[in-house]
Amino acid sequence: MRGWTRATFLFISTQNTLEPGGVEERWFAVMGELVSRGATVRLLAPLHTEVVDRARALGIQVDPYMLDKWNVVRTRSRLRKYLRRYQPSVVHSTGTEADVLLRWAARRVEGMRVAHTLRAVCTSGLRRTLGILAVRVAELGLSHAKLVFAETQELAELALSAGIPPAFVVFDPPAMDAAAVAESVAHHVDAYWRLLGD
Repeated sequence: MRGWTRATFLFISTQNTLEPGGVEERWFAVMGELVSRGATVRLLAPLHTEVVDRARALGIQVDPYMLDKWNVVRTRSRLRKYLRRYQPSVVHSTGTEADVLLRWAARRVEGMRVAHTLRAVCTSGLRRTLGILAVRVAELGLSHAKLVFAETQELAELALSAGIPPAFVVFDPPAMDAAAVAESVAHHVDAYWRLLGD
């Protein structure tokens, strides 16, 4: 598929707060660029958080993050229904919980282009109830993702070893200044364009 105006991008985050130079900070710049190109952008995140407040201030469509920490099977089912309803062109997650649940939910939704951003500390804060599930889904590997952004070279190597083609593994370190943010946006837009045409 080609054409930004026909594309819908869904971003999924488990973060409550914004970290300077962090993934969500970069994502807001990416979202803004996608909207300027005519794409539809949605965010799935925990309500009443800095992340959601910032997204709404930018005019991004926000939907509640549907994590039920006591029933991850229900959460998976809800996310799968959401994906089927909105049929995003690309769904991009970050955070261990979001990555695990997205890979699990997207497996039976035809045509899903799954992207992950691997954080430098990607396992901190993992809820205990997701531990067993995380181990099981991790066995499936990153090979179910179509595109991986990695904050460190070590994480990029992990994605490559999982079988992600080098063209779809993007080094995307924390961005602490405007030039670094602009570079991150350019990398995202370029990678998404290639993914839409794949």
